[in-house]
Amino acid sequence: MKPHSAIAAIVVRIDNDKRCLFTEVLASYDERVTNRSSSTRRREAMPGGVAATRRAVRRTGGFVGIGVACGLWLFGAIAGAIVSGPLGGALSFMFMVIALPVMPLLGMPATGGGSRLYMAMAISAVLWWFIGQVVAARVSRRPVVGWKEWLREFSILGLGLWIGAAGGLIIGALALGAF
Repeated sequence: MKPHSAIAAIVVRIDNDKRCLFTEVLASYDERVTNRSSSTRRREAMPGGVAATRRAVRRTGGFVGIGVACGLWLFGAIAGAIVSGPLGGALSFMFMVIALPVMPLLGMPATGGGSRLYMAMAISAVLWWFIGQVVAARVSRRPVVGWKEWLREFSILGLGLWIGAAGGLIIGALALGAF
């Protein structure tokens, strides 16, 4: 008789499967590892390792995309405050359009308003989150992935979005007769 057989007498029925409450605690490490089914085995990832970094990129890629857009907007606001005059205003507006690419679609340069700005912020945040998640899914297919690869892919996809937003501004300026 094993020393823990008295404790092993406490049995719970779950899904027609007999399981002992204390057997896993009292069993040796080898018994615990080999007796687990493959569905209950967790993947223990080394913190900062390849698998952990891939998982972090996949989980937080969209939120980092929103963070990049907020950083660009903040950079534009600081640059507009440092550089005075029309050049500072144009620089600040350019970075705001890069951070909020939906602004030209809502007619923001010609017409303003708080509700349009909040709508542009919300739609742009969803857009940046989506692009960040798409980039994370594309990058995480590679065997070794990190934030450097994510940023490279994000810059490529973001560049297309930024060119489209700038094109919208140029078309709007042409339509209004600015050039």
